[in-house]
Amino acid sequence: MGGEDEEQMMERLNTEGKAKEVENPAVVKKKIFGAYEYTPQMTLKNMSIAGCAALFFLAFVGSPLFLVSDNYASSFFLSAAPDLANNFADLDSPFDEAHLPIFWHIPKSYGSSLRAYYSCMGLVEAGDASELSGHGETEDLYVWERICNGDCNVNALYINVDTSGKEGIMRAQRLGLAQSGLADLATTMHLGFATNMFTPEYKGRIFTLLRHPVEQQVSFFYERQIVEWEQKGGVERPKLADFDVKSWFEERRKHDNGGYVVSLLLDKDRHEPITEADMALAKRFMKEKFLIGLSKRMPASFERFDKYFGWFDNEKRGECLKTFGQLKAKGENDPKKIEVGSELWNYIAESYKYDVELFNYAEELWEDQATTSWFWK
Repeated sequence: MGGEDEEQMMERLNTEGKAKEVENPAVVKKKIFGAYEYTPQMTLKNMSIAGCAALFFLAFVGSPLFLVSDNYASSFFLSAAPDLANNFADLDSPFDEAHLPIFWHIPKSYGSSLRAYYSCMGLVEAGDASELSGHGETEDLYVWERICNGDCNVNALYINVDTSGKEGIMRAQRLGLAQSGLADLATTMHLGFATNMFTPEYKGRIFTLLRHPVEQQVSFFYERQIVEWEQKGGVERPKLADFDVKSWFEERRKHDNGGYVVSLLLDKDRHEPITEADMALAKRFMKEKFLIGLSKRMPASFERFDKYFGWFDNEKRGECLKTFGQLKAKGENDPKKIEVGSELWNYIAESYKYDVELFNYAEELWEDQATTSWFWK
């Protein structure tokens, strides 16, 4: 709702009346959950600004002990970010039916292709299309089918809660999405905030598809430029129409913190500086909790996800992989490729240096996970 901040939003959601459970004959799965009472949890943003912890963290991450000892690093991760540590499953922990796969969808990183792939396989998703056609108006969870009539890539099964944004995440927490067992996966950009809809018993299991930050941001620029032109009825808005790529990133650099992706991960305002503690926490979070996929290795990434989550034997997998495994990201509008290592490439990379640092680390994790014994058991 317009004008309300995050705290007001959560208070409003918490005080909304509960609806009685209703048996809906149209659902694909019959298990219906009524409203759960919302109990506010400490967000990562609040945790990261705790003064004493931050000072201790800065000293600790710079020490040889942090760099060489997984035990010490894991212990500090638990103390510095308990909700992240407790509400998301460790990558190498035993599978539990109570755990819900959650896809961290970074814009312009081929996530739409991945989601279409899993819709093609018949998996039930909680995501940005989940509340279309009035399906977000009830206080009960159910599964519905979206039939494509030229406005989407594939028919899809959705649970009626949109986890892509923060308000939808709080609705998912209130309705008990993680406890319901109705969804096969949830998708969101706001992973740091999404800890609110999980618990130590009903955890999320994270996977993601990453693209180099320079390519991702350039693609993002062209999409926004075209969208603004379309929304104005064919008349380009001066705000973006008069910008070339270099000018746009020069302007953005004045305001952004150099970590668009890092900020999403840590539920951090993009105008607040990224610290050494933030980067250490982001890397530790990724190492312990993330199954990594790379957009430049899409078929191999999909295979890795499918084997890990038990989707590899889906009878539709081969057909869906041919259709969506190589598909470009939805709205791919970057007509000019920037040469790797060029002056412009290096300028944008420096503008998003923290995202580049995290991406480089993720590439190392991708290689490590390919040879990790628990993955191939």
